[in-house]
Amino acid sequence: FSYKQRTKTNLDNTRQTIETFKPDVIFIHIMWNLSRGVAWMAEQLCPGRVVYYIADHWPYMPDPHQAYWRDQANNPILNLLKQSVAPLPLKMIERDQKTFQLKFQHVLCVSNALKESLQQNTDINPSAMHVVYNGIDTKRFIDARKAANNQPQATALSLLYAGSLVWHKGVHTTIEAMAVLVNRFKLENIHLTLVGSGHPDYEAHLKSLVEENRLTSFVHFKGRVPREEMPELLPQFDVLIFPSTYEEPLARMTQEAMASDLVVVGTTTGGTKEILIEGQTGLTFPPEDADMLAEQIKRLIDHPRLRTQLIDNARTKVINEFDISRMITEIEWHLSQAAEIIPAAVNS
Repeated sequence: FSYKQRTKTNLDNTRQTIETFKPDVIFIHIMWNLSRGVAWMAEQLCPGRVVYYIADHWPYMPDPHQAYWRDQANNPILNLLKQSVAPLPLKMIERDQKTFQLKFQHVLCVSNALKESLQQNTDINPSAMHVVYNGIDTKRFIDARKAANNQPQATALSLLYAGSLVWHKGVHTTIEAMAVLVNRFKLENIHLTLVGSGHPDYEAHLKSLVEENRLTSFVHFKGRVPREEMPELLPQFDVLIFPSTYEEPLARMTQEAMASDLVVVGTTTGGTKEILIEGQTGLTFPPEDADMLAEQIKRLIDHPRLRTQLIDNARTKVINEFDISRMITEIEWHLSQAAEIIPAAVNS
């Protein structure tokens, strides 16, 4: 019943805010943990003037409430209790989803890959969807790299993974590749730093992989680093490993690394293929292919001229296509187009 009350409160507050503020256009960026009723109410009160910026798969994925009631509890007794009561909240959620059908009249997609996924998994009109790449403050990262160039350079090749330590991010593949580089190729001047945190069980699995492969002197778990510190952190490394098995909409991490003159070696799942191009802006490998990842890293060691070329190409691509000023300009244009629609009468 608290879910029902929260839904009503969300709708009432959304209505009151819109009726008080009287916006020309409503921009919906992130829907994580928000009821679809919020977006639905916006569409009712501002028909044709709601613009969505979609950077994940939420329009066709279960919302967090559904995921909670469908997932099993770790404790068997709690799981039994959860399963016995789950049908009621799930029924309420499904009823709300039928009520809160969204029109999605203006949809900005973070990548072509995400746009294609929406076309395959939703009924959104293709003509309503446009691609607007996300972006970063390239100047901030480039300036941080220039400042770091005055510092003494390390002799070892320094690898970085930065992100969540969860299975679908493929971090285990990176450690397995390190085992190939150290134990099979007998490389000594190489080091991997893992920045981030995640599920305790998976973190324990990663640490056991390090120990089993005798990599404790080659792999360092740094933990979480605040996002605002990333421009100064990235120049300390030579290569970003991006081993995701997940259909990434478009990860900013690759953009930040390229702007910081790191070579990106990664998978090309989802939107990543739109920025990471084999032999042009970085090196690629299939998901969970540790041998191929190791071979690509070794290429960078054996061919320093290739590394320089990849760095220059990637930096140019990020500046030209993934700067945040370009993103803002494009979003503002789409918002202005939606705002020019003549408002219809509320509840008409």
